[in-house]
Amino acid sequence: MLLRLTSGLLFLVISCSTLAAPPILRVTTSEYPPFEYLEDGALIGDDATTVSAILDRMGMEPVFFVVPWRRAEAWARNGSSDMIFSLTYSEERGSHYYFTAPINTARDVFFAREDSNIRWQTLDDLEGLRVGLSSSYSYAPEFMNWLEAADIEVIKISQQKPDLTGLRMVAYNRIDVFICEQSVCQFLLEKHQPDYPEIESIEAVPGMIGNERAFRAAFSRKHPDGEQLRDNFNQALAELKRETND
Repeated sequence: MLLRLTSGLLFLVISCSTLAAPPILRVTTSEYPPFEYLEDGALIGDDATTVSAILDRMGMEPVFFVVPWRRAEAWARNGSSDMIFSLTYSEERGSHYYFTAPINTARDVFFAREDSNIRWQTLDDLEGLRVGLSSSYSYAPEFMNWLEAADIEVIKISQQKPDLTGLRMVAYNRIDVFICEQSVCQFLLEKHQPDYPEIESIEAVPGMIGNERAFRAAFSRKHPDGEQLRDNFNQALAELKRETND
């Protein structure tokens, strides 16, 4: 009788522990410093910290998969992952995701060689130049519309680290300008100059491309509770912001 009672209590403890375990959330992202990147095997960065804090408030246990951006989006779109960050909203993306409220902001600028003396007031001032961009990123609508009509050579970069590749291509005069989120490429220039001294000649060209845009997280529409998770995320984000501002 004692053995039966002990076994029953052990089963109850194990069952309660299982029930108490937070639900797992599969989250994809890509290295995009300073917003999210790997350091000594750990995912760090401004947005990574924010997302982790919010999911903790939601009682979720995130499992992060840091993969090239094209794969990160493919997994989120087909439901292999439940959530993705950081990304900007577009109508096309909206058909695949439930977007959260903003978690950060993005400012796209051009980067060029210092000795090129490239300056611009309107995008048409860049006609005739070779413009580099990441093949998997979403840029400001006015920039994308201009690309279709402008007399320029567009070089789409699809390497695993397209921003660093783009900066190096500018340094070696393989392209004239590279469009990049300002803080991202400034971070890369400072971090990688010892390894790639040629990028020391690269600078941000004055002038923001389009308007400042919001970086967001997004839940896959393949997830049965994706919309509710988005709403819970936004509520936790609003609470975090209120506490931070108090």
